Amino acid sequence: MNDYDMQEQSRRNDNGEDYDRRTRNTMDMRIGTDSMQGSMNIGNIKTNNSERARMVGDVYLKLDERMCKALNFHEQLADYFCFLGLQGFKRMCEYQYMKECSEKRKVHKRYIDIHHKILPTVGCTGMNIIPKEWERHTTHDIDDSVIPKYTKMALKTYYEWETETKELFKELCNKLLQMGEHSDYEFLKELVLGVEKEIKKIMRLYESLNGTGYDVNAIQSVQDKYHEKYKKKYNDRFTTKNNYRQIPPYPQYGEGEERRTRRIGFEY
Repeated sequence: MNDYDMQEQSRRNDNGEDYDRRTRNTMDMRIGTDSMQGSMNIGNIKTNNSERARMVGDVYLKLDERMCKALNFHEQLADYFCFLGLQGFKRMCEYQYMKECSEKRKVHKRYIDIHHKILPTVGCTGMNIIPKEWERHTTHDIDDSVIPKYTKMALKTYYEWETETKELFKELCNKLLQMGEHSDYEFLKELVLGVEKEIKKIMRLYESLNGTGYDVNAIQSVQDKYHEKYKKKYNDRFTTKNNYRQIPPYPQYGEGEERRTRRIGFEY
């Protein structure tokens, strides 16, 4: 070993503590950088940011696929009741169809706003709830003898569909919670609560008609009530037809001044 090497070795020994501290700091910085760019633990699964984004995207895709099938379901159900001449139940399904259109748009908008990506377009083929034999008939063939059977069948199918939807949404909620995506979890939880309300509504209708043995007169007697209820809800939320409200006259005018109306606007 020459004189230079001996001096260098002596310097390292004298400053050994500083040297080790600098080395540890450098390693800590590297670990911190790796942690920022790399990962998090989800349950027992270690993921990096790209994997986490993919998992969140998968949740949104499954949610969007179910909502796409739901639109197909409610559209068919509206046609189903319309064919039977049950205009109140038809209105109920039309309102639900438009409501879920709005919710589906909110899902897409949120994914873009929060996750900065576009959800891929999904092709979905939902279940076919309209009996095949109906293709050979017209509305003129419908009489009171078939209404009880098909009404009960439709409401049972409706209940089962929404129950399956609730279970799927709850499963997706749990996945988001496990990933630590609390904001997305809260968003989806609101959809779960909405489905629960819908299930409650269907069960009340199902049980009330079941108590009458699905008597055709009982079914027909509630149509006007449902028609008016959901016509108003539909127009108030989705059209401008009834979206005008009277307001008191402006203070500067006398009591005899004609009352004015103003446009309230859509509810989204």
